[in-house]
Amino acid sequence: MTIEEEIFARSIPDFAKLVKFGFVKNGSKYSFSGKFLNGDFTADVVVTSGGDVSASVFDVQAGERYLPLRAKSRQSAFVNEVRESYRAFLREIKNACFVPQPFLTDQANRIAREAEKLFGDKIDFPFSTAPEYGVFRNPENRKWYGIIMNISKSKIEKQGRAASLSADDAIVEIINVKIDPEKSIELKKRRGFYDAYHMSKKNWITIALDGSVSDDLIVDLLKKSRALVSPRPCRARS
Repeated sequence: MTIEEEIFARSIPDFAKLVKFGFVKNGSKYSFSGKFLNGDFTADVVVTSGGDVSASVFDVQAGERYLPLRAKSRQSAFVNEVRESYRAFLREIKNACFVPQPFLTDQANRIAREAEKLFGDKIDFPFSTAPEYGVFRNPENRKWYGIIMNISKSKIEKQGRAASLSADDAIVEIINVKIDPEKSIELKKRRGFYDAYHMSKKNWITIALDGSVSDDLIVDLLKKSRALVSPRPCRARS
């Protein structure tokens, strides 16, 4: 994860605020150049229309890119001072121009917004040890019908066997929903569906929130999951 990815995680740009801050629009990109650490360094920051942030950092006196900034092996007091000053510079931009979001991925945030729109249920974040995990609850009985988590890809299991989806330990956001066991068997043959992570593999299923499964299908499964945990109406006695 880059410094920019770390700072701007769980946020999206407000492009009007970027322009007000001093960013210049050029096609689908917004650019800004600013100084930090007493003016000894400059950062050329670029924000794309998709919300991705990148930057090049230069040592003003040397007149060249400051490469130690991104070299993890460089841990001297001065290099760490530059990094912390750069992070503070980026946080200033984030606080002025970006809107906080509950989750890492666009898809997770879209699903959360759609659930609130459909059901009026706000996401609950009940775990002090994992504050980024969001739970969907039925307000009538407080039962879960979904949970969004972020885990390493290597932890996802498919068809009952461990399957590393990547050579690295990249993070993927997932949602677990409750499901009819017969439907689960069919879905796990499709891309993006896996045995439930840390929940009953018979009654729950894991879906990767990486775009491999459409929003419409995920929302439909979330609706059905909510129905499965909803209190059943009492039958009138004859």
